[in-house]
Amino acid sequence: MSIGLAFFHGWGLSGTFWSPLRAALPDYPHAVIDRGYFGGTSTTPWHLADQWVAIGHSKGWADALLYPTLQKDAPTWRATISLCGFTHFCARHPEDAGQARRVVERMVKVFSKAPHEVLSDFLTRCELQAFSPSPEADTSAVWDLTHLQSDLAALIDMDVSEGLKQPRLRHLALAAQDDVIVSPALSEANWANAPEAELVWHPTGGHALGHAHPDWCALQIRRFVNGLAHG
Repeated sequence: MSIGLAFFHGWGLSGTFWSPLRAALPDYPHAVIDRGYFGGTSTTPWHLADQWVAIGHSKGWADALLYPTLQKDAPTWRATISLCGFTHFCARHPEDAGQARRVVERMVKVFSKAPHEVLSDFLTRCELQAFSPSPEADTSAVWDLTHLQSDLAALIDMDVSEGLKQPRLRHLALAAQDDVIVSPALSEANWANAPEAELVWHPTGGHALGHAHPDWCALQIRRFVNGLAHG
């Protein structure tokens, strides 16, 4: 039985985010699902593996969880792996873990007028400055501003926690203790009620964990995938 890895990037990024981690996992077939924010396209060679494990960064993990229900040609996942991912992003109540709704609402409002500013500020907070667009970039030529804004707005009310109840679907969650976008408290809250989930911490890496520590992430992914193959 062969296992492939399907990669889903987070908001404001593209499939190129995964290059370091993919390079550290060369012995698996890869699929890359690109949201097309900046003109990228997806590569989905599903025929190359018998089973597939979805790997998602940030909102990309939630996108991955829902993907088989939205795409007719998509396989059913054998398991999922989250890198700084979440079932919900905004706090439902003031006392809950999560981002305040007003913060994301403001980002959405400002994005319509200053997309460069919002995206660059967000990527800087994620410690992913290398992916920030240059101020001179022609957004009308390449950027899908409508898609970017709608996906950003979706974070306000998004909740895919029901997806964790899928029977026999296992999960590995990799998180950084210094992540300022998805706090440790939010990570704990997201995975606390998932009996098939394993949460593993790295002390550093921030919201760029998969890009900052690809070798460590690859080691955890290999361990988890090997357990699936022999489990």
